[in-house]
Amino acid sequence: MLPPDIPVWWRFLETWKHEIKTLWYDCLLGGPYLTPEEERDPVKKSWRYVNSKRPDAIAETEKEVWIIEVAANPGLRAMGQLIAYQALWLEDPKIAKIERPVLVVETLDTDLGAAIGRIGGLIFVV
Repeated sequence: MLPPDIPVWWRFLETWKHEIKTLWYDCLLGGPYLTPEEERDPVKKSWRYVNSKRPDAIAETEKEVWIIEVAANPGLRAMGQLIAYQALWLEDPKIAKIERPVLVVETLDTDLGAAIGRIGGLIFVV
C-alpha cells in the first residue's frame, strides 16, 4: 500500500471492519513456486517474495474472501491488478469461499466503477 493510500485504508476500516472476520497483509499470490527444500534457502525464499504478487490486503468475511486493492485515485491499473490477483488466487485458493475483487478508493472514475462492477467487484468510496 502506497503512503497516499494509507488514510483511505484507515477510513475504510473505521466503517467496514465489522464485516471482516480475519484480515491478512503481505500475502503472496503467484510467483515462483519452491519445493519444501528450496523454501529453506533464504536466497530463494527472498527471490520468491520479491517476484510474487501482493494485494494490499485479503479479508475473510462471513461468506466471501475479499481480495483488496487500495488506491486514493485509481486508474485502470488498479482494475488490472485486481483481475490478476483474482486469477492467481484461483490457482491456489486457501479458503473455500467465493473470492471477490474489492477496490477501496477516495475518488472514482465512473468508467472504472462500471468496469469493476462488470467483473463482480465491490467498490468502497471512503
